[in-house]
Amino acid sequence: MTKTTYIVTAPDGTELTRKTDRTYSHAVLLEGEQGWEVSGFCGRLDLAHKKQTEHPGSIVVEVQVLGATMADTHEPEATEDVKPPEHEAVEAPKNEPSVDDNIRNAKVTGPDRLGTIGELVHELLMDVDHTYVEIVALVKRRFPDAKTSARSVASTAAVLRRKGADIPTRRKVAEG
Repeated sequence: MTKTTYIVTAPDGTELTRKTDRTYSHAVLLEGEQGWEVSGFCGRLDLAHKKQTEHPGSIVVEVQVLGATMADTHEPEATEDVKPPEHEAVEAPKNEPSVDDNIRNAKVTGPDRLGTIGELVHELLMDVDHTYVEIVALVKRRFPDAKTSARSVASTAAVLRRKGADIPTRRKVAEG
């Protein structure tokens, strides 16, 4: 398979490259002590936003293909007026969440949706009435093959707290 060289341009103008046979559309960049570094390449924007949440302070940028020219890319053609006429001007909604916020906060529910183990753990961590051991039991009830432990649940809670999530703390049960 032919390898493609992808170029990412950091805000300071630094160009970072990656040569692979995979297809990427976005990259997540993080500024470190030695300048900008790529935290990861992603094939879709939603995956890039997910990776961005794993690295506070990171940014998402589009990747370019080395050697690609404008003739190689296809711009969509508008078949109707993009801007509404003056008498039909539409005001932007005020104080509404952005599309990115809606995607991040969306929850898919329904009888066919199992979700992921991580989603279930995050949801259960928000309820202070569940101990870590109870959370593990609930996860294993829905996902029998899960390798979840009380330690991994505690670790997940710690990471979420560091990222700014309001996860309730649990008190250890007094032995006696």
